[in-house]
Amino acid sequence: MKRLGTQYGGWVIPYPNKLNENSIIYSAGVGEDISFDTKLQTLYNCNIFLIDPTAKAINHFDSVKKYFNDKTFQISGCIQPDYYENIRDDNPDMSKFTYINKGLWNTTDVLKFYKQTNENYVSQSLIEGIFSTEYDTVRVDSIKNIMTEMGHKHIDLLKIDIEGAENIALEQMLKDEIYPTYLCIEFDLLLKKKDFKNTTNEIVNKLLKYYNIVVNDNLNVTFEIKQ
Repeated sequence: MKRLGTQYGGWVIPYPNKLNENSIIYSAGVGEDISFDTKLQTLYNCNIFLIDPTAKAINHFDSVKKYFNDKTFQISGCIQPDYYENIRDDNPDMSKFTYINKGLWNTTDVLKFYKQTNENYVSQSLIEGIFSTEYDTVRVDSIKNIMTEMGHKHIDLLKIDIEGAENIALEQMLKDEIYPTYLCIEFDLLLKKKDFKNTTNEIVNKLLKYYNIVVNDNLNVTFEIKQ
């Protein structure tokens, strides 16, 4: 196993693994920490597709690009204490990053995107009741539709940290018979004690038909497809 990224935003993945310069990475839920993504890109020279409609996340990505052009540039947002230390030796090819200004869902739509009470916090949610009643409206789409738009036939690694909408997006992914080689999923609905319909256990049981669990770090779960 190998952990990539900060304590807050990092993930454990199998090591060695099947990732390479042709790999397609979908990373949904950018927030203000892309240390996992810059490390993946540095290690494997892979293609990273960041998916997040949050305005602060877009600003953060733009600031990270500037940081890698000039290491004296200050990255935007509420930065984790170990962020700079974690990424300072990375050398990502930022031309292989694509930013998709959408949220993950089960269809194409425009939905309410609920804000947190503390305006300094970056995360927002498509799920009513996770945060406050204040919201923006954002475009959302399914994994399949995004893949079609991007011209992709397969995803090598899918990371999802989308504040409670993960089960809806994953359910549709399985219906569409899409099986990324690796999954890194934060099961926020259960973590936040908002999973009143037990959908997390249901989706995990469906995933286990196709995947093995590599690690479960407090409901941050890495899966690897069965051989």
